[in-house]
Amino acid sequence: MAADLVSTWKVSGVPASARSATGLRGHAEPLVRRAGGGPEHVGWTMVTIVSEYWRDRIASVPQGRRLLLLPDCPAAEERRAGDDGPPHTCGPSCSIATLWAAARDSGWAVEPTARAVAAIGSLVTGQYDGVLGVARLGDLEKAFGMLPAFSLPVAAVPYEPAAAGKPADGGCAAATAAAAIDVEWVLGLLGVAGPSVPVGDYLPLLREAASLFTPAALGELSSRLDLDSLFPANPAVPLPPLEATAGVAGEFLTRGGKFLRPFITLAAFDAVRADRERLGVVAGPGVDRDALRSAAVAIEVFHKASLVHDDIEDDDRMRYGRPTVHVERGVPAAINVGDYLVGAGYRIIAALPGIPAPCGRDLVAILADAHVRLARGQGAELWWRDAADKRLSPAEALTIYGLKTSPAFEAAVRIGVRLAGPLDGDAGALDRYALHVGTGFQILNDLKDWAGDLENDRAAAGDLLGGRPTLMWALALERLSGVDLDRLSALGRQAATAVPPGDVAAALAEARLLYERADVFRRAADIVEEERARATAAAASCRLPRLREVLEFLLDLAVPENAAASFRG
Repeated sequence: MAADLVSTWKVSGVPASARSATGLRGHAEPLVRRAGGGPEHVGWTMVTIVSEYWRDRIASVPQGRRLLLLPDCPAAEERRAGDDGPPHTCGPSCSIATLWAAARDSGWAVEPTARAVAAIGSLVTGQYDGVLGVARLGDLEKAFGMLPAFSLPVAAVPYEPAAAGKPADGGCAAATAAAAIDVEWVLGLLGVAGPSVPVGDYLPLLREAASLFTPAALGELSSRLDLDSLFPANPAVPLPPLEATAGVAGEFLTRGGKFLRPFITLAAFDAVRADRERLGVVAGPGVDRDALRSAAVAIEVFHKASLVHDDIEDDDRMRYGRPTVHVERGVPAAINVGDYLVGAGYRIIAALPGIPAPCGRDLVAILADAHVRLARGQGAELWWRDAADKRLSPAEALTIYGLKTSPAFEAAVRIGVRLAGPLDGDAGALDRYALHVGTGFQILNDLKDWAGDLENDRAAAGDLLGGRPTLMWALALERLSGVDLDRLSALGRQAATAVPPGDVAAALAEARLLYERADVFRRAADIVEEERARATAAAASCRLPRLREVLEFLLDLAVPENAAASFRG
């Protein structure tokens, strides 16, 4: 209700009389009365006015300079004194876990609300340029009373948690704070989803996808498919040598992530079924929900296998806030874990119950094609890294991106559609759609790379330091010449050969100046928008309305509208 009220007040020109807590209340109360609300809506309206006032400012803050404060889930393990780590959640399907992953992926630092006082101090001292807090309404009103209402870029979403309690099934229950939070509102303020993105409509499926990756769920899947403990139900327990690989692989699957790919499979299936029922089209033999969920697990298993191998090839040290598998277990063991996950994914697909033989063959073909293209793209990157000549055209960089990033998105959609019935032209140009979503997603990650990756402990400009071929490098080579071109090439070689730490910052600062001279950041941001426009056009070719909505929703999650705007300088 408060969000509707604020639209009647032009916050772009906040009157001086509103710039205190008392003055803000004086402006909020008439709005509430005009809308027929009661006194209980005044506080919410005050918070919303301030949040909407700062929304665009906070959205434009550079990556790494924005802080999200989240409460602990009451159903999670109790926080101990001195613990200032990430917000505690009750599991991967927890709404707070969803917000944490979305924020970190979008370049936000995330702290528990227990650090709210320090967060306000970080604004004053300049560590952060914007803070978004999720807290009890009463606490927010007190915090706003400590500051002039519009003095610093602070936005907030209030919630009123009900009684805490660990739900019996291990997931979030209606009684927890996680369920009381307006997730869609928070995602909108994070810049992950705009007003037109119906995140709330898809939260049940997002949570269903995440719930597939608890130790108990993976153990149950192994048992149900009669796969002889493919993933042990309790991988934390020390395992004998013959079960060690399965245990490490299963434990890695539970570490975290956004679980977008299994969500896509579930959502595409449900959408196509609904579309075909509406049209009166006979979809063929029904697919058991457990079979669909197992296929969704396989999609994520393949993705996680690629991450294990990528982390080795890129020598990344952290993944999901933990040391990477090869750092924990050594490179040979990590290679074997990645190989095990590849085999496990195909084993799950082969064991899907009630799948007609033609459908099974199609699923294997979809996955194998995605696997081959991914390996081709990664191979091109590795060959380029070892080459003496670091020349790279923008077209070549985009081709590598299309091979590395797009196949998993396409496979996730196609498998969901295929399980719902035979593939046909009604689904539209899924290959073009996935190509442009994946490419836009990767370029956006390149831009974010210059702000660092807090979750995975990657330094700013990690791709340049790692000697990886990027579109940004190709755009710079295209514009620079003479001394500037020679200097950028030297900086790339210097970064790739692990210069002393004191020299790294200076090398990156010089490389940034050369990128700016070549207008790289603006041009890359423009290409993100071009890829988004092409993905939008490809989604429009889908003649199944519900499936088209899923494609549009995924696009808004992977490549949000105007997400690259802040990089244009």
